[in-house]
Amino acid sequence: MTLQGEVMNTSSPYREFKLRVPIWDISDDDDGDCSDIASVFAILSVTPPETPLARLYDSFYDVSAARYNGDPHGRIGRGDVLIFLSDADDECFIAIDLFDEDTDQMNTIGIGLRAPSDRAQEIERHLQSIRSSAEVASALLQGDLGIKDSHSVEHFPRVVPNHDTEAVQHAQFFRGGCLIHATSST
Repeated sequence: MTLQGEVMNTSSPYREFKLRVPIWDISDDDDGDCSDIASVFAILSVTPPETPLARLYDSFYDVSAARYNGDPHGRIGRGDVLIFLSDADDECFIAIDLFDEDTDQMNTIGIGLRAPSDRAQEIERHLQSIRSSAEVASALLQGDLGIKDSHSVEHFPRVVPNHDTEAVQHAQFFRGGCLIHATSST
């Protein structure tokens, strides 16, 4: 695993990236997804969702768990991983982890992806742009991070620690704009 800026061994045909940012830094309910995340989808030949990622994030809000209209408690402990598979390369994908931890006050989401090494610099440029304009962001990690293995269907549903409790997280797999598999009912 390397941090952004470190020299990497580029002998692998694929490179993985990982970044965590607030949902509103890549998507908006009204304006849709930002141009950088749209470019990442295009570079990897991944059909983006028709619904903005922010609306997909909001879809996990449970009104029955909220104490009042807009209460963030209705979102805590919920959120699937949406895995968008490339239409052109079975080894490439974009995973958007929409899980909201109990202590997360910034509505952060995880972005994990696997890209061909020959497109890695272009992907890195767009992810760095997202990171630099984000209100808060984690380090931009890249290399062989184990993202392909950790996002395989065999690893879902999975138990996710959530402060002093645990939650079950499911995955939804998309290709060509269509849901092709889900580890639970959607």
